[in-house]
Amino acid sequence: MLNSPRSSGGHGAKRKVLVLGLDGATFDIIEPMVESSRLPVIGRLMCEGVWGDLESTIPPVTIPAWASMTTGMNPGKLGLYDLLRREGYGVEPNARCYEDNNPVWKILNRYGVRTGVMNVPGTYPPDEVDGFMVTGMMTPSKKSPYYYPPTLGADLASTVEDYEIDVPHWKYFDEGNFVKDLYKVTEKRGRAAEYLIRHIACEFYMIVFTSSDRLHHLLWDKREVVEAYWEELDSIIGRILEQFEDDVTVFVVSDHGFTHLERTFFVNEWLNRKGFLKLRSQFINRSFVKFGRLVEGIYKFLGQLKLVRPIAGLLNKIMGLDRISKYTYSYLSNVNLEGRVDWGRTRAFSCVHTPEFGQIYVNMVGKMREGSVSEEERERVLDSILKKLERLPGTRWGERAHVEAFRAKEVYSGPHLDAAPDIVFTLDGGRCEVDAKVGEGRVFAKGAPLTNWKGTHVREGVFIARGPGITSGLRLEKAMIMDVAPTVLHVFGVPPTQEMDGRVLREIFEDGAVFPSMEPLEDVYEERKESPALTPLEKTLIEARLKKLGYIS
Repeated sequence: MLNSPRSSGGHGAKRKVLVLGLDGATFDIIEPMVESSRLPVIGRLMCEGVWGDLESTIPPVTIPAWASMTTGMNPGKLGLYDLLRREGYGVEPNARCYEDNNPVWKILNRYGVRTGVMNVPGTYPPDEVDGFMVTGMMTPSKKSPYYYPPTLGADLASTVEDYEIDVPHWKYFDEGNFVKDLYKVTEKRGRAAEYLIRHIACEFYMIVFTSSDRLHHLLWDKREVVEAYWEELDSIIGRILEQFEDDVTVFVVSDHGFTHLERTFFVNEWLNRKGFLKLRSQFINRSFVKFGRLVEGIYKFLGQLKLVRPIAGLLNKIMGLDRISKYTYSYLSNVNLEGRVDWGRTRAFSCVHTPEFGQIYVNMVGKMREGSVSEEERERVLDSILKKLERLPGTRWGERAHVEAFRAKEVYSGPHLDAAPDIVFTLDGGRCEVDAKVGEGRVFAKGAPLTNWKGTHVREGVFIARGPGITSGLRLEKAMIMDVAPTVLHVFGVPPTQEMDGRVLREIFEDGAVFPSMEPLEDVYEERKESPALTPLEKTLIEARLKKLGYIS
């Protein structure tokens, strides 16, 4: 049973808040389109409210960014540093991201505020909320129970035929069908959101659109295609806003921004050349890489001929999905890093994290299975790596790369700091991605050799707010992604929790604006239920989805 809220200045449930998450949104796209009147809905929100950059997490990746946004906590408190987490010398999907954490919808429920959450990455399995939940990215498959209450699946099926969670990655080579499917998924998401808002009354809604991120990754260089999609997304946002009265408070947020992708840094190749990482057999690795590049070339050639889908369908019938994944991705990715490295002689390495995440782990004695660095040596190894990173070459002869590198304790804090990489870094302001392949034979490559991505993540996302008590005409400065959760709670009169690192963005509110004042609850957190671990099949399905999206390279 939920505790009743105690208020001294209004009832939080009388407020209505809509958080619209636009994955990968950037003012580099939005601002010029608003100025030319091509995004009338978003433009009106900006004109009538406040807006500015929203600085994302380090790294600016889906997870931890959405989790930090909705909990107000830094990755060191969440234990989430990437879509993938280190397991020994390998990685596993970061599933059940909210099981041990308290996002705004859980907190609001404890204060008697009904919540509706749709497509927020990392929410699988769905919480038993007072309201509804439809999970997003990191959901194993549509056969998984991705909605709550249990009857919601039938409602979605009757409203949106064949509801889609995401867009498969293979259609990149068929630009027309890829864009067509992006529109289809976005339109279905919008119709489902309209239905849920009309039929399940809540005071807080959070709805996330992720297709913008997929489009930016693959077609960032096709600006006319990108802008046309944003015009469509703007109209869908308009239809969602029509479901509310004018007194709704609207927040538009993104987990990160975007920029063009210039090159790729093969961090383990660099560590190998600098003597920090040792390979078992140069001959085996060179042969492996040559074969991998051959498979990659065939894959791209078939894609250009628009034959990837029919051939993949035929192979699926003959061999089955699991075997296709095993044989294909063992060549196209570096998941089998463990067998190619001489760990006993390796002092530092990079895991196969998502390419926006530059990270290095020290192979510590007592912490790693075959650790080679003692605690006394650790700082010397870190200092040596950091100094060498600073001397990386730039894109032009004689230039230095723009390197931002930190020890984990400089950017994270909390009980899970020990699980963080020892070094986190970005290159060229995020325009250079990081690949953990070994035996690649090169330190840098132009663009993204495997995914052929054209765009990549940067920390500068978007924040827009409009509603009762929110000022207008203000360009917001220095907003952090962790500030979103406490600011949303403030609108309901709910005090931020002590564990939140973010602050209430008080500068966005009018002088004298009155909000409810809810007394803190001693038992604000619901009793945490331990969910069963992911099954091997669920892990395989999540990994397959991440590979199709290009997040495992």
